[in-house]
Amino acid sequence: MSVTTLDFVEPFFTVRHLQDEAEYAIGPRSIVLNLSPKPIRARHQALCQFRSTVFTNMAIQDIARCLVIEDFEMNRDHEALFEEIKKKWTLVFEATGVERHKGVQLWRSRKEKLGDVEVNMCYAATIPLNVGMHRTHWGDRPFKEVHTQILGYGTMQQYAEQNLGTLYREDPMAPGCTHEPMYDRDCVYPWHQYETVTRAIFMATEMQLSDEEYAGIQNRER
Repeated sequence: MSVTTLDFVEPFFTVRHLQDEAEYAIGPRSIVLNLSPKPIRARHQALCQFRSTVFTNMAIQDIARCLVIEDFEMNRDHEALFEEIKKKWTLVFEATGVERHKGVQLWRSRKEKLGDVEVNMCYAATIPLNVGMHRTHWGDRPFKEVHTQILGYGTMQQYAEQNLGTLYREDPMAPGCTHEPMYDRDCVYPWHQYETVTRAIFMATEMQLSDEEYAGIQNRER
């Protein structure tokens, strides 16, 4: 059993990583993202893997593994928050060097590694963001990725081709919302991009495949 406080977005947000906890008390409005295939119990309902919601003034039970962004609103001045974030986080092009990120007003926190999971937050400063669609990610092995809205509003858009005219799905993103996973059983993604409705902060969560999952993909490709 463990409750670990993460510092990758301090002092702006308090994020806790919970593992094997029978119960955890939630106070002010907090976002809970389940990282485990085992559902979290919340009264008579279940929160499944890679699903998130906002809880307040209650306890969640049967927690195998999750992230909690506590009191994420904090009754604060968002204008001042955004300006402070820009001073501490890194412009995404400076972090990645990826051509489609050039000139994009997206600031990224450092990444926090939690075993097979890496997580970071981003502040998107323009409407539209125009971050550019993609379907491949970094690294030699595919991974499972979802995004969780923290502040502001956005959409996760999916496209049939690398063309804005081929949009076929758009998932609205409000605080506490995580879009449905987009990858198939071989961890292949459609063309997709995050787009802003307002200036916004979202969290990206990447989970590495187990050796068994990766071997299964390789066997199907033969």
